[in-house]
Amino acid sequence: MTLADDVLTYPNDRQIAVPFFEKVTLADHQPDGYWILAVDVNGNGKPDIVTSGLAEGEVVWYENPTWTKRTIATFPLPVAVVSGDVAGRGRNDLVLSHDYGNCMFWCRPEDGKISWLENPGTFDGDEPWNVHFISDLMAAHRLQVGHFTQTERLELMAMPVVGHKPFGEGVHDAVGCTLFERPDAPLDVPEWKGRVVDAESFRIIHGVVTDRFGGHSGADRESFLLASEEGISWFYYDDGAASWQVVPIGPGEPTNAAGFTGSGNVAYGRVGDDPYAYIATIDPFHGNVVTVYTRKPGEALTDHPWKRTVLDTFGEFDPKTQGPGHHVVTGDFDGDGDDEFLVALKGPLPHQGVYYYKAIDVEQGLFERWRVSSASAARIAVADFNGDGRLDFATTGYYTPGYYLCDNSQVNVFLNDFAPVPGTGEVIG
Repeated sequence: MTLADDVLTYPNDRQIAVPFFEKVTLADHQPDGYWILAVDVNGNGKPDIVTSGLAEGEVVWYENPTWTKRTIATFPLPVAVVSGDVAGRGRNDLVLSHDYGNCMFWCRPEDGKISWLENPGTFDGDEPWNVHFISDLMAAHRLQVGHFTQTERLELMAMPVVGHKPFGEGVHDAVGCTLFERPDAPLDVPEWKGRVVDAESFRIIHGVVTDRFGGHSGADRESFLLASEEGISWFYYDDGAASWQVVPIGPGEPTNAAGFTGSGNVAYGRVGDDPYAYIATIDPFHGNVVTVYTRKPGEALTDHPWKRTVLDTFGEFDPKTQGPGHHVVTGDFDGDGDDEFLVALKGPLPHQGVYYYKAIDVEQGLFERWRVSSASAARIAVADFNGDGRLDFATTGYYTPGYYLCDNSQVNVFLNDFAPVPGTGEVIG
C-alpha cells in the first residue's frame, strides 16, 4: 500500500482515509478519572459530556459548546453512569453505581449501591442534583437502562463484577444479574424492587452493550452483548420461553498471567448491509489482547461459527495492574457507511491512548490501525460534538488510587478532521 494525500491506496484500488482528530482538552491533571458519557443534559440537541472517577467521586457535567464544567454530585467510589428518563419529564436523568468498596478483590456485603440523579431542567448555577436511592447491590459495576422484558415501563439492569461472597472469596463466582422496574412514583419511593434474573451464567462481567438485536420473540426490545469470563455472550429475554436465554458467541482468551479468562470489553460493527459484521473485543478482563469475531456476511447474530482473530497484543500482562486495554467502541468515523472501532488503553506508555481500527477485509479478519491519541484513556464516548455531521469521540484518563494512576489524567474531545462533511463532500480540517 502507498501513502498519498492522506489516503491509503490498496492493491484493489480501495482508498482508506487516514484518520486525524483535533484534540480539545477540557480538563488537565485532574485528580480523578474513570467514566465518561455523552448525553444531552440540557435538551438543546447538543451532546454534552459527563465524567466521574473513584478518587474524588465527583460527577461532572461539561456543557456543549462552551464546555463549562459543573459538579452535579459527589459519591463515594462511583463506577458506572448511564442516562435515561427516570423521572418521566422528558429529560435525561443519570443512574449510577457507587459505594463500590476497596476493589473487586475485597468487596464486603455493604459495598455496592445504585442511585439516580434527577435532572433539574434549569441550569443557572452549580447546584447539585437531587439524589434518589434505588437499591443496595454488592459489587454493582455495570448498568444499562432500557426495555428488556416489556415496553411499558423503563427497566434497569445491574450487573455486579464478582459473585456475592465477600472479601474476595467470590471473584470467580457467578454474578447475580439484577433487573429493576421503574416504580410508578420514582421521586417518592424509598427504593426500587429488583429481582435476580440470572445467577449462574456469567463471571466477572466487565463489558456490556445493548441493541435490538432481533432473532427472538422480543425483537422490539433491547438485549445484551456481554464480555465476561465466559467470553462474548448474547443475553436476552425470550417471551416464548418466558425466561432469559444465553447464546455463546466466542470464548475469548483461554488464560493469562493472572488467571483471567474470556473477554473484558465488547462492541459490534456494521459493514455494508450487515449490522453485525464483526464483534470487537479486548481480552480478557483488563486485558492486553485486541480481537475481532467475524462470520460469513449476512448471517444472523446467532449463526455459527464465529471466527476469532487476534489483531494486537499490547505488552505483557502485569498481574498487579493487569493489561492496558479497558474499553472498545464502534462508529462510522470516516463516513463511508462502514463502522470502524476504537480501543482505549490506560497505559503506561507505549501502550497508552486510543487506537483506530479500519476493516479492510472483514471475512478474513483484516484490519488496518492507527494511534489517534497518546493520552491515557479509561473509556471512550462517541458523538458528533460540534454538529458538523461527522462522528467525534471523547476520553477520560485512568486515575484510580490503589490500582493505576496515569501520568496525566485529562478529559479530551477529539474532533473529526478527516472525514468528508456530509452534504458537501469536502474535508474541513
